[in-house]
Amino acid sequence: MSTLKITFLGTSASVPQKDRFLSSIAMQRETGEIILFDCGEGTQYQMMKFNVNFQKITKVLFSHLHADHLYGIFGLLNTMRLMERTKPIVIYGPLGTKYFFDSMMGKKENYGLSFPIEIREIEEGVVCDDEDYRIVSKRVMHSVYTMAYAYIEKDRLGRFKKEEAKKLKVKKGKKWQELQQGKSVLSEDNKVIVPEMVLGPKRRGFKIVIAFDGLYVDEEFVPFATDADVLIMESTYGDEHEKNAKERLHSTARWSARIAKKANAKRLYLTHISPRFKEDDTLEKEAREEYPNAIIAYDGLEINLTRRDLEND
Repeated sequence: MSTLKITFLGTSASVPQKDRFLSSIAMQRETGEIILFDCGEGTQYQMMKFNVNFQKITKVLFSHLHADHLYGIFGLLNTMRLMERTKPIVIYGPLGTKYFFDSMMGKKENYGLSFPIEIREIEEGVVCDDEDYRIVSKRVMHSVYTMAYAYIEKDRLGRFKKEEAKKLKVKKGKKWQELQQGKSVLSEDNKVIVPEMVLGPKRRGFKIVIAFDGLYVDEEFVPFATDADVLIMESTYGDEHEKNAKERLHSTARWSARIAKKANAKRLYLTHISPRFKEDDTLEKEAREEYPNAIIAYDGLEINLTRRDLEND
């Protein structure tokens, strides 16, 4: 089973294409929890097509309040209501998100939904801090307040050393389990055994960085993306349209690839593809001149990560 599964639900920029819907990425954790990053028009259709269970979504994070990144949320919430969802959901977005939802859904209690919904307006910094992970935002340069997000798993306890536990006369069973959970136990000769005595070094978790629209400044963004296991960045323009990219505060495939290289990212996926590109070859070629393993994402692309990916670093 994947530890993390990332599904590209929409990879087009600004307007939908026949084979590319608007921006949205679903990330499913090994617990089953799904975190949704942006929700462009048609997202719920893509979820059905690519087998993403929207009832397992706990959090939705908006990068910014442009229509192609959020208009799909209203239909999605209504479908959840019609399917009698009861589990709460939290929506994160920049200042103005609450006003936007009020305008679109009315100010009635809980927006008339059958489940609790919370709107949290956020700025740059820690977005949420859960038991196993935290999500951090970084403001980026765009025409409206825009954020990139980093999903960072907290360090896990080290591997359990069975032979050490036996030598220390810890009875196999419940006490072994407690040690693996970070709890101290008593040995058979009544000595206190702390986890550090039978566990190896702590093991790091995954770092996933998702950066949609923006003109990314290397010296500001590279530290945020450093050592990402997966770096997802926008690639609206190619080399011949650098002027347009600068004027409209977007990025090119080459610029994003340079950041990936400087940040020592292990994988790079490029999304937010302009409709002007009927084929991906140009963008891929330009990106790979900077970062040889760059991949142009497509709707339905899945990234499946397991703990072995971390162990093979």
